[in-house]
Amino acid sequence: MGNGQALSVKEKMAYGCGDAASNMMWGMTSSYLMYYYTDIYGLPLVAVSWILLVARVVDAFCDPAIGYGVDRIGGLVVPRLIRFLAIPFGLTGFACFLALPLSPTGKIVWAGATYIVFGAIYSCINTPYGALAVMISRTATGRVGLNAFRMMGCQAGSLLVALLTIPAITWLGGGDSAAQHRYGMAVYVLALSVLGSILWLCVARGCTVRHPPAPVRQDLMVTLRHLLGNRHWVLSNLLAFFYFVGQAALFGFALYYARVILGGTEQLGANIITFITVLLFAGVPACLPLARWVGTVRSGIICLIAQGAAYLAMAVAGASMTGFFLSAALLALAQGVMSPLYYTLLADAVDDGDPRTSTGSAGLAYSINTWVTKLAMGLTGFVLAQFLSQGHYVEGGVTQPPGLSFWIMAGFVWLPLGAVCMQALCLLAWRDRERVRNDA
Repeated sequence: MGNGQALSVKEKMAYGCGDAASNMMWGMTSSYLMYYYTDIYGLPLVAVSWILLVARVVDAFCDPAIGYGVDRIGGLVVPRLIRFLAIPFGLTGFACFLALPLSPTGKIVWAGATYIVFGAIYSCINTPYGALAVMISRTATGRVGLNAFRMMGCQAGSLLVALLTIPAITWLGGGDSAAQHRYGMAVYVLALSVLGSILWLCVARGCTVRHPPAPVRQDLMVTLRHLLGNRHWVLSNLLAFFYFVGQAALFGFALYYARVILGGTEQLGANIITFITVLLFAGVPACLPLARWVGTVRSGIICLIAQGAAYLAMAVAGASMTGFFLSAALLALAQGVMSPLYYTLLADAVDDGDPRTSTGSAGLAYSINTWVTKLAMGLTGFVLAQFLSQGHYVEGGVTQPPGLSFWIMAGFVWLPLGAVCMQALCLLAWRDRERVRNDA
């Protein structure tokens, strides 16, 4: 198929299945893993914070290793690798939420080991998947279309998790006790894991590698130096880092914000996650027309201004339910519109960079980006758990210390607001280069 021919909707949907699979488990780990560890499995907060951090440090080796391996073998290996890892992805995701009856130390070891292994498998399947868009299409329209379907798959997977998790674990477990929630969580995540494996197999069967990069035999350190010399690639990774800091705070603290600031229950927190996820999904289709109208970078800046205003409004709203949901709606819509732009900018940086710094190492370039996103999640999870500890959070407690509200606000509002400001600086730095290229 030539570069000018449009991709079929069927292939775009197949590509989107990958992010649907990823984000069912990503949604579980980002929104509910901390809650599962603290309130269902009964792990101490200090242990939880270190589990979240150490798992990401281990990923520091997995992501670049799989990306470097893909580069040396060649792009045609990607569909085969996805097919091979589809079932292990589901099995290890299920193990993360399997509450074995162990000693307190055994629980910590089991939780840490399963999360680390799942993170490694996630790296080995998601990194090649991220590089696949460049191999499917060379056109800007094709890439924006693929990444729009990718984001719709992402939000669909996240929506499924947000909508069903709390009701499902209560219904499947037969009640609200910790023991019943442990059983309900295991059955529920088993169903998600099976579905996730099936979706990954759809990616392997439905996507065609039309532009496979040739095997790259360049020395690893030389390749890394070239990548670090690609200014747009560095900026795209910084954008991804701060974006996922905000996402980790938004979804990781939603249950706690609902209970402590808004005075609700876990179900209110689940409703907030559902509400945000629906609007994230709704915002994605507006990305393509907005990018065509004002350009990719200017679209991102507009979305970031809206996000900053939403966080400030949320801080002013305090415990007001109406004020919170109005500001959350603006925040989610702006994030949904912007979400495909991160991957579009990354694809441009990897494929269309300066000839002196474009190495053809798409696998390594995307693997480092995948690691950056998970590092952001891990560091943010560590910080959020420390915030709970500083606020003396009582696991499963009906009443909480009054000082906890300050730390919940810091994690849910002020930390992601700072991340939005850093993203704006990255896009402003990108903007100068974009204007020079357009004027040339």
